Amino acid sequence: MSVIEVKNVNRDFVNGKETAHVLKDINLTVEEGEFVSIMGPSGGGKSTLLYLLGGLDMPTSGNVKINGVDLSTLKDKELCHMRNEEVGFVFQFYNLVPNLNVEDNIALPLMIAGKNKNDYKEKLDECLKIIGMEDKRKLTPRELSGGQQQRVAIARALVFDPKILFLDEPIGNLDSKTGMKIMELFKEINKKYNKTIVQVTHSGEASKYGTRLIRLVDGQIQSEISIAG
Repeated sequence: MSVIEVKNVNRDFVNGKETAHVLKDINLTVEEGEFVSIMGPSGGGKSTLLYLLGGLDMPTSGNVKINGVDLSTLKDKELCHMRNEEVGFVFQFYNLVPNLNVEDNIALPLMIAGKNKNDYKEKLDECLKIIGMEDKRKLTPRELSGGQQQRVAIARALVFDPKILFLDEPIGNLDSKTGMKIMELFKEINKKYNKTIVQVTHSGEASKYGTRLIRLVDGQIQSEISIAG
């Protein structure tokens, strides 16, 4: 079953009299349970494509569907709901709130959605278990390493149990050893919890953890290959 469908997508940015064609006629389908890595040179449109897939930006032309729903048909409130509850985002920068402890940082999407944190105690416990940080729930970000902070960001992305995770250079701020441990965690989340994952990465090593590699060059898909896992 296709959970992401991209048809004839273009994204232009206008700067004064100049128009930059960042994405050109992108066609892409992602099946449920896939782990897709998007690689390519800087400025090739990788992050722009990821933001379109996650509804953080809209194409100039073409369509993006998530779970069969065309994102361009959603009202702002529906789009916010989709981004907060139906998909999860993990970025290069952890974006944790410094004065909140680990548990409250993970629960942040619940609070934003007006949910009662106490109703999600089991889910919070499960998220802490997935990232292996049950014993650190009361620590603040400044008491954590970079790898631990990224684990908290991952748990936060999982708290609403989304079907799809979008990763934007998720190990870009980590040393290689810590980064590979985080990639192992993503692989486990993909296989054990059947989460569909789409990541943008500069790291050839990180891309090997996926099931498919897409190379994006000058805003166009240059190649796609399956990765034996």
